[in-house]
Amino acid sequence: MVRLDDTRWNKRKPSSTINEESSYFTDRLCWVKAGLNIIFNLNNYLLTAVVLFLLLPTAAPLAETKDSSAKIDRYELSLEQLGRIAVISSKTPKLLSDVSQKVDVLTESQIQHTVTSNRNLSEIIQYLPGASVKVLSRNDANWGAYGGIGGKYNIYLLQGLPVDAFIDPMSLDGNSIYRIEVQRGPASVLYPNYMSQDFSGNQSSLAGTINLVTKEVVTKPATMAAVYYGSYNTITGQIYHENRIGAVSVLGGIDFEKSNYTNYGTSDSWLNMLKDPEYKKSRFYLGSTIPLNNATNSKISLFGNFDIQHGDYGRTNRGFDNYYGLFNIGYSGDLFDSMNVSAKAGIRSYNRQWEEDNYASARDLSLASKNTVKQMIVPTDLSVTYHHDAGKALIVGIDYQYAAYKTTNQPSGKEEVDGNDASAIQLGLYSQEEMRFNNLILRGGLRLNYSKQTIYKFESQTREQLSRDYNHVIWSAGVKYKLSQGWTIFANAGNSFLLPGLKAMGGTIAFKDTTDGQLPNHDLKPESGIGADIGIDIELSPNLTITARGFINSISDAIIDNVVSLTPSQTKSVNVSGKTKAVGYEIGIQQNMSQGFGWFGNITYTKSEINDDYDNDQNGAEIPFVPEMMGNAGITFSTLYDLLIRTSVHFGGTIYDSNSKSGRNSYTSGALLNVLMTKQVALSSETNIEFLVKLYNVTNNKFKMPWQFMDPGFNATFGCRVLF
Repeated sequence: MVRLDDTRWNKRKPSSTINEESSYFTDRLCWVKAGLNIIFNLNNYLLTAVVLFLLLPTAAPLAETKDSSAKIDRYELSLEQLGRIAVISSKTPKLLSDVSQKVDVLTESQIQHTVTSNRNLSEIIQYLPGASVKVLSRNDANWGAYGGIGGKYNIYLLQGLPVDAFIDPMSLDGNSIYRIEVQRGPASVLYPNYMSQDFSGNQSSLAGTINLVTKEVVTKPATMAAVYYGSYNTITGQIYHENRIGAVSVLGGIDFEKSNYTNYGTSDSWLNMLKDPEYKKSRFYLGSTIPLNNATNSKISLFGNFDIQHGDYGRTNRGFDNYYGLFNIGYSGDLFDSMNVSAKAGIRSYNRQWEEDNYASARDLSLASKNTVKQMIVPTDLSVTYHHDAGKALIVGIDYQYAAYKTTNQPSGKEEVDGNDASAIQLGLYSQEEMRFNNLILRGGLRLNYSKQTIYKFESQTREQLSRDYNHVIWSAGVKYKLSQGWTIFANAGNSFLLPGLKAMGGTIAFKDTTDGQLPNHDLKPESGIGADIGIDIELSPNLTITARGFINSISDAIIDNVVSLTPSQTKSVNVSGKTKAVGYEIGIQQNMSQGFGWFGNITYTKSEINDDYDNDQNGAEIPFVPEMMGNAGITFSTLYDLLIRTSVHFGGTIYDSNSKSGRNSYTSGALLNVLMTKQVALSSETNIEFLVKLYNVTNNKFKMPWQFMDPGFNATFGCRVLF
């Protein structure tokens, strides 16, 4: 075990760039080899090129074209037009055709009409290419992989401020989200790492970025009331209201659900459920947009969400109480006609409490202990966008984050004891230049990051205050070129730097503990990554599109969560001593032929591999939780009496729960078929009622998942929504 006063905890400045090898390609991926190989091996040259690019905002014009998205007012657009713009790539609204990255936009209707058995927003994302997302249960966070690497390499944002990718998609109410912008591929300059210390720890945008957007402008009063009843005696009630008071837009809602649920552990699971795992959940949210000056488009935006979860894990003294809350406040406005300023701040609070009994060790149902994890994160961001010359935009900004993390344990009949106690900060300065010359779009950016972790206590042992800090450079670049009408090629590249999370270092149990939980690893090092993609968008008609994208991601000193024991259920985070690489391709097609008929399909192939010449047991092993092949398909159609039916199927390939070839377990989820049926009835010109039937896992595929979890199989939900 490494002592915490080891010299490795002294201040150091890791290299900001990584030298990568190019020998890792397979014959099946030869069609993307040339483009990705060049980008991947020019890491140092790309960094230099990005610097030069940022220093050339006044370069001589080359048949420049005025930026067509510079003054977009997204609140004046139709639903079809809204699907063709995004804020995520530039912090201001831009046409998707004007950004170098591949961006998908999910509308309010898609969010509301996707079957999500676990009430988790990430379940909506899983139908897009490259996203292998799974949710363990209605009471657990999501996990999975993006771009052939772990879930922590894809950050989530709420209105442009980072949130936790593993918790907040579960705690946010889908009725509060107006649209979801999903950016695939590296773009790690405008948004910082999220300094979460719980679950898988810090999160970066090496593989992608997801922005959850709430509604900011309300034109008239509207109310939605819904009630649902489903399997496991699940009862759900929802109320949503939006209104305009003068010039001020206001929205808010309440969501309540209770259920007896069902056993979601395998037959030999450590969960050992002896009864139905009951739960109650309540969500409250409120948002508002306050215009300040129409002449400068200045406004203040507010949004808050609070989620309360009570329940148990199927035994008397295995209860849990979770309290998740967040709040965002933002200001934006024009300083001049060509310059916009945006300032945002937020607070995220995560408080998890759960009980442990003595059943695993002695088949005794008496209370063993009460445990808590408390985490608070405060993100802030200030940016200025300057539209200079024609078709050029310069974005500069600064952001800061503070994170506090603490765990406690209270053995039955004894006083509460602190476990881990630590904090972290991150400060970033960033700049990105975007330029358009007729059919050519160029993007380049740099971020200077300072991050620091301070440890006050590990495993209940008070230590002399110890800290380690890092300075690192993050870069990102992209290009898009319109070959002809409807044919566009694009390429992007960027790097990342991630600190290990404090939960990964301190664990939730001691080294020699025989109970369930995460083992500590004080010796974890930061990890560095580089990624690139290249692809083509083909628009055969306004309603028929085809996309093909190849990607490669590589991590040095990758931090991987390994399942080291099934009974007891124990996980440990470790650094991979060699290189961790993933290379693959995505192909997707989508067609919306009419309002009542549309279909989509996509496949993703990924070859992931750990290269470690010093450890034969992990050399050549696949990256944990990354499937080699996965795909999605869906169709929407109308039948008699205007009954709308939406079917979707997700196919997941085989994954492994460890990088040890000799000790790992494999899991294959197979096909997951969901069906949604809706029927709308107009009661008046202002009132509609929508009847819904949601069928999840129609084939009753009870596939096993890591940590001895299992999908419980088929369940159905029936309900109605009244809109007035």
